Amino acid sequence: MEKVGKESWLLSPADILYFLILLFLPTQFGRHFWPDFSYVSGFRIDYLSPTLYVTDILIILLFIFWFLLELKSLKKVKLNLNLSMTALFIFLVLGIFLSRSPLAGLYGLLKLAEFSFFGFYTMKNIRNMKLVVIVLYVGLFFESLLSIAQYFNQGSLGSFFYFLGERTFTSQTPGIANASINGSLILRPYATFSHPNVLAAYLVLSMTFLLFTVKTSISKKMQAIYVALFLLGTSALFLTLSRTAIITWIAILCLYLFRKRWKLALGFCVFIGALIYISPFGARFLSFSPADEAFTQRISLSKAAVEMFIKNPIFGVGINNFLPNLPFYIKQVGNTFFLQPVHNIFLLVLSETGIIGFGFFTWFLVKTYKRVLKRKSILGLVLISEVIFLGFFDHYFLTLQQGQLLLALVLGLCWSSLQAAKSDTIN
Repeated sequence: MEKVGKESWLLSPADILYFLILLFLPTQFGRHFWPDFSYVSGFRIDYLSPTLYVTDILIILLFIFWFLLELKSLKKVKLNLNLSMTALFIFLVLGIFLSRSPLAGLYGLLKLAEFSFFGFYTMKNIRNMKLVVIVLYVGLFFESLLSIAQYFNQGSLGSFFYFLGERTFTSQTPGIANASINGSLILRPYATFSHPNVLAAYLVLSMTFLLFTVKTSISKKMQAIYVALFLLGTSALFLTLSRTAIITWIAILCLYLFRKRWKLALGFCVFIGALIYISPFGARFLSFSPADEAFTQRISLSKAAVEMFIKNPIFGVGINNFLPNLPFYIKQVGNTFFLQPVHNIFLLVLSETGIIGFGFFTWFLVKTYKRVLKRKSILGLVLISEVIFLGFFDHYFLTLQQGQLLLALVLGLCWSSLQAAKSDTIN
């Protein structure tokens, strides 16, 4: 583990803005705009709608404050803007101008620059990891409580939660995420997120911090608080009924316990498996058919992504251009629900940026793995592995504001030299 100095609690205005971004990361309160390029086959598509979120404003202010405060030392910062990076940027811009919707591509490139800066700031300027963890715990507590309340209410709570990004919905709202449990449709809670799956990813990543940063030397009172928060977050996660996230969390818990006591880990896995099997939610995890609509849609979207790449192997169809091209590669486009990105971040990158963009993306992930292994950081290793696994089954890390922030945060922390905890090492 790299040695770092004592964590500083003296925060600059830029640091305060950064922690506000982390605090408001789960929110989705913003102003949507609907230019022509945000329509596909006559339908308004949220994924293509330029949106000014509260977190966007905070990131813009963060950039301004950071630039002004660090202007003198900025010359000393190595940005690694070498020939290959410059060539990649030119390549992406060419792909955008050759795309079906250049304006959508330019908007996508702007968002890529925004979150790249957020990840860069995380990597270079975080001097207090304890405060990062505290802020994430606050978000975990709030989102878990709101999720549980929505589940039992089978709808949104309204009131001031609207200004935090909570949608107004019930289990009967068209297009809302429900799950069939014993023949009944059950609302999957959203909290303040855009989808239950994104909420589940946030809970998993936040609880990973909880799992790998709690020290055994803390007082019994603090231990009780951590256990309560841990149970609260896990309960909220199960209520999201997000299968991939729940399986990920169970696997992480088993691996964590295995490092401590393998018999305990084995017993825990058996207990969880039996609990899922006998619970009313068991059918959600155990009953699976290739004929399920969710499965057939994902297969169709994956095939469309591969066809896009085959026809555009060099430049792809352009950043943020998967959806504008989708009607030309898939037959069923009769409703907006089906007009969605492919549920795999690797296929999405491959189809939109071609072989060169995909090569850079995978190269950077490999470098990230090497980075956390060099630092012997088990937390970093688990976080990036969670992102990769979840990204194989969904697209939100590249397509939704909250998911993009989570991805930038994880990558920035993986590249940061500041350790999260003294016990955060691979033995």
